[in-house]
Amino acid sequence: MIYTQKNVWRKVVELLVVVLVLGIIDQVFQLGMLDWTLNPFLFVILFFSLRYGINIAILSFFTTLVYHVIATFTAGDDLFLLFYDTGDYLYLLFSLLLAVICGLYSSSYRERYESITYTQDELKDDNKELTRTIKELEDSQRVMQEKVLDSEHTLAQIYQVGIKLDQPTPELVRNEAIAIIADLFKANDIAIYHVDSSKRSLRLRVRQGSSQTLPQTVFLSEESSFYQRLFTEKAITLRNIKDEKNAPVIAGPIVYNNEIQEVLIIDQLDFARLTTHEIQIMSFVLDWISNRIEKAREWQAKDEEKQMLPGTNVYYKDAFDAHVAQQDVRQEEYGVPYSTVAIQFDRFEGMSVAEAEVILRTYLREIDIIGFDSKQSILYFLLPGTDAENAQVVEKRIKKALKEKGGTHAG
Repeated sequence: MIYTQKNVWRKVVELLVVVLVLGIIDQVFQLGMLDWTLNPFLFVILFFSLRYGINIAILSFFTTLVYHVIATFTAGDDLFLLFYDTGDYLYLLFSLLLAVICGLYSSSYRERYESITYTQDELKDDNKELTRTIKELEDSQRVMQEKVLDSEHTLAQIYQVGIKLDQPTPELVRNEAIAIIADLFKANDIAIYHVDSSKRSLRLRVRQGSSQTLPQTVFLSEESSFYQRLFTEKAITLRNIKDEKNAPVIAGPIVYNNEIQEVLIIDQLDFARLTTHEIQIMSFVLDWISNRIEKAREWQAKDEEKQMLPGTNVYYKDAFDAHVAQQDVRQEEYGVPYSTVAIQFDRFEGMSVAEAEVILRTYLREIDIIGFDSKQSILYFLLPGTDAENAQVVEKRIKKALKEKGGTHAG
């Protein structure tokens, strides 16, 4: 560290005071300091040159030169010899060189020192900034750790979601999906609907909640801005003030075969859950549900080939009864009604089961299941989400279609 003084006038005053004091002492006591080998005025030049740099060094030389002239004049000596006598001339030249060399050295050293000091100050500022940044990162890390530890969606829970969704049939996947969504997001009135191929209606697959808010069928129209947005964006959709009044709070697509095949609907949800993080978690769970349903459909299709009549999608009676048993479980656990219809098929002469299926598929929903008992020649129909009253209407429609477009009715 070096001495610094930015006040120029103070530097000049210091120099003048020192030279004046030495001059007074020299004149009062007649010491003849200018003739000394260790001339005090040379030390003044040396001191101020090293202390303040080249500018004050030159000033100190001229200040001592002025005193030298005054001392020569008061002593009655020849001023002309002061500049031309070899001894005096060399003394003045030495004083000038001393001032210039020491002043330049001091200025150069001072510049290097200031440069190093400036660099050091920059490094200190950078260090403070880095320290502040590190502290912020540590605070952020601590907050994130607390959020992870406090989060209701830990890795263990996400892993359990994957385990629960790993089911052999789509129906079991849907059942687990409803329970998982309700548990993870503390939601009520949840349902999964099948999307009709025309995208004009949603057919109930599984429901947990009120049948008033979650009906068996949701009819869609071009004015249904909520569902239009859902099918267009293929992403989780939240109800806004412009949507229809009966739109649910939130809906999410279940996509397989690159199309929205089913829709998850939630009509009651704590709005505190509608954060970006929660929506991302829900989107992740929906993707997982979509994947598991698609895989389960593939496994089921391979497994059910042996349970169907060759060349048809009509189940043998035992396989049909297994589907009915699944609907019993759904009705008991989720309150989803279903109905079955039985029609004596041998009354329609001249018609095969395959022909009957082709005719009836246009009158049935995609989720309806057909079974056949070859021993008693009875066609069975499983109608998920359909109550007994509506089942009678479907039965009449089936019989009419078989009679008009199929074989001859025998009874």
